[in-house]
Amino acid sequence: MSNELPLVCICVPTYNVAVTVRETLESVLAQTYPNLVVHISDNASTDETLRVVESIPDARIHVHRQIENIGAEGNFTKCIQLATGKYTAIFHADDVYDSAILAKQVAFLEANPDVGTVFTGARTIDENGVLLGAIGRAPGVNGGVVRYSFRELLQTMLLHHNFLICPSAMVRTEMYQEYIREWGSSLFRSSSDIDTWLRLASKMPIAVLNEPLMSYRISSAQFSNSIRNRTERADFFLVMDNYLARPDVLGLLTKDDLRHYGWLVRHECVARALNLFVLGRSTEATKLLRGFFSRDTFSAAIHSRRGLVTLAGGSLLRLLMIFGMGNKGILLVKSIKKIAWK
Repeated sequence: MSNELPLVCICVPTYNVAVTVRETLESVLAQTYPNLVVHISDNASTDETLRVVESIPDARIHVHRQIENIGAEGNFTKCIQLATGKYTAIFHADDVYDSAILAKQVAFLEANPDVGTVFTGARTIDENGVLLGAIGRAPGVNGGVVRYSFRELLQTMLLHHNFLICPSAMVRTEMYQEYIREWGSSLFRSSSDIDTWLRLASKMPIAVLNEPLMSYRISSAQFSNSIRNRTERADFFLVMDNYLARPDVLGLLTKDDLRHYGWLVRHECVARALNLFVLGRSTEATKLLRGFFSRDTFSAAIHSRRGLVTLAGGSLLRLLMIFGMGNKGILLVKSIKKIAWK
């Protein structure tokens, strides 16, 4: 029966993931979908990653070793080069995948030949596998499947930021190899995946299965966790600015789309200002809040939760800067940041 099903290629880029890679691979090998192959692209790990991988006795696993570290983007490109079969998924080596994720994604793509990529939602877990929350749902939709053209995807990101879960993506292999070829760009740094999804969506619509079909691990050592305290502009905006500088893309958008992006930019400035304030860098924080109080700020607060949080956070910070509360003010900001700042 497995020979009658499309072959799915699971690529797993690895680098010093000895602690988590076994659980990841066990979840892959436990899939209810039988026709799959697993390619491990190891980026010159210096820990026991390869020993752990090679201790798993399964002929479907194929290991590819890099003699020298070629960087994360280079290793993802290597995965694209290794891809085979009809569908390819690049899984992360510290996440855990539900046993039905491949079966559900393949079934959707087989039934919808006009869609090139399908994502799913995810649960978030900590280093110990403890449930933290959920991410990856299509904004404003509680269930089912949501499809996006390039224009619809970009418009949604301009309003809601990136919501697609990178390691949940299943892509038609020919799309990766014909249109993407190389993963990422030095222009976009850690947000190269967003550019990849937009490029794929420009060729064929993408879709999101609105159910959590994987567990996305967030550890204290991960970049995804450390950016919560960042003071530099998020790489997401590098991608958006690049696309908005293209006349062909601007022609697809409305004034409201650009206004929505302004809301995201304002939210970003307030988030960074809060972090700078906690670090005692009030002068820099003040610069980020210039022009904060405007009609558009209040309009955003009326129309979205993010806008309301932006207004509240920026207003609080302004008051603290005016009246000064020393360490008490810093403690207050730290407490505010623990509330979902999304």
